[in-house]
Amino acid sequence: METTGLEWVFVTVCIVFSITLILTKSKILAGKREFVEQRFQASKVANQTPGFVHSVWHAIFTCPMCSGFWIALILCWIYPKYGLFRDVMIIFGLNWIFHCVESFLFFNSENAENKVNLTEISQKEEKSEDFS
Repeated sequence: METTGLEWVFVTVCIVFSITLILTKSKILAGKREFVEQRFQASKVANQTPGFVHSVWHAIFTCPMCSGFWIALILCWIYPKYGLFRDVMIIFGLNWIFHCVESFLFFNSENAENKVNLTEISQKEEKSEDFS
């Protein structure tokens, strides 16, 4: 059964987005990210520029766009639909949009949570001043 172009794009973007989230933000690989971060920082001894290998692994494990590009490149090479360059640009672009929406929602919810905490603190302070 042959998939349509839209199905292929949707499934591939979801796969790339999921793998990217697992690599860059999940608790599963938090230890690996910390290890890569420590090695990256250790390679900067005496204000030297980190080596190529340290920089690449650091980018893959900490940058969703970097890892998203390489994952999209690999998946589009294995499962081509429109040609490698076009496939990678479509999947990478949509993955970037997914990550922008995800970051926007995350920071909005974090901001709303901080506002709720600030209002609770100010209400407690007002109550304590009333009793004084």
